[in-house]
Amino acid sequence: MTNADSPLFARLRKSLHLPPLPPIASQIMKMCRDENTEVEQLAHLMSQDPAVVARLLQIANSSYYGGARHKVTGIVQAITLLGMDAVSSLALSFCFYRLCRDIERPNSSGIDHVTFWRRSIISSITGRTIAKWHNVADPEFVFLASLLQDIGLLALNGVDPHVMRDLMENAQDSHLEFAGLEKTHFGCDHAEVGSWIAMTWELPEEYHTAIKASHDPLAWTCQSEEEACIIRCVALASQLADLWCYPKNLAQTTEIAANSAKEWLDLDPVEVQGIISLIPDGLSDISGFFQVHIGRQEDIVRPVQISANILSPDASCESQPEPVT
Repeated sequence: MTNADSPLFARLRKSLHLPPLPPIASQIMKMCRDENTEVEQLAHLMSQDPAVVARLLQIANSSYYGGARHKVTGIVQAITLLGMDAVSSLALSFCFYRLCRDIERPNSSGIDHVTFWRRSIISSITGRTIAKWHNVADPEFVFLASLLQDIGLLALNGVDPHVMRDLMENAQDSHLEFAGLEKTHFGCDHAEVGSWIAMTWELPEEYHTAIKASHDPLAWTCQSEEEACIIRCVALASQLADLWCYPKNLAQTTEIAANSAKEWLDLDPVEVQGIISLIPDGLSDISGFFQVHIGRQEDIVRPVQISANILSPDASCESQPEPVT
C-alpha cells in the first residue's frame, strides 16, 4: 500500500474540500508552456482578473523587480518590463494564494496561518535568489515551487488541527524537525501531501517532484542535472527560510544550511552569505504583493548579520576602503 492509499489520504479525500484550480491559472500555465504565446495574448488573459492586474502593477513599480523610471500603468507594459516568466509566476502565485485561503480553517486551533504565509513568502524569495545566483534556467519556476512546497501543511491542518498545533509546539529547532514529527504521527510529511495536492490540481509534474523532494532532494533520481538543480534550489530555500522562521539558534541553522548548500549545489560559505544578504531586498515588495506582514525590519536584517559573522567573518574587514593618504 502506497501512502496515497493510506487511511490518511482517504481522510484527506473525504473531509478536505479542495477547491478546484481557477481556470485563469490553468490558462496561464498553458500559455507559459507555449513558445508562440505573445505578450498581448497573456495581457488579455490576465486583464480578466482585475485583482491580479492590480498586484502586478504594484510589483512592477517596485525596486525588487527593477522598478521603472516611468510609472508602469498597464499590464502590457508590466510584462514587457518584467518578462513573461516573471509576470506569469507572480500571477500564478497570487492565484494560488487566493486558492489556498479557501483551504485554510481560520477558526481552527491548528497552525498559525500568518506564520505559514510568512514562511511561504520567505521561501519563494529565497528560492528565486538561489536559482538566479546558481544560473538556473527558470528561476521563476523555483520561485513558485518554493512558495507551494509547504501547501500540504494546510491540508493536514484541515483534517487534524489539534495534532498539527501540538507538532508545531514540539518542533522548536527546524522545519525538518517538524516534518519528522509529522512522519511519526501521520506516516508521511506535508511534502508528500503537498505533492498529492499538486497532482490533484493537475499541475505540471515538475511541481509534484519539487514539492515532494523538498525535505530530502538527494533521495530523488532525476532525469537531468537541470532537474536535480531545481529540486535542490527549492530544498535549500526551505532550509535558509529557517533563519527567519526559527531564529532561536541562528548559528546552528546557518551551519546546517551552509553544509546543505555545499553538498547539494557546491556553494561555498561566502556564496551562501551572498545569497542570504540579497533576500531582505525582496521581502518588503513581495510581502506587499501578498499583503502579508513579514516582520520588523530589525528581525529581517538580524539573520543576515548573524550569518555573516559565521560564514564570512572577514568580509567586513575586506570590504573596508583603503585609508586615504
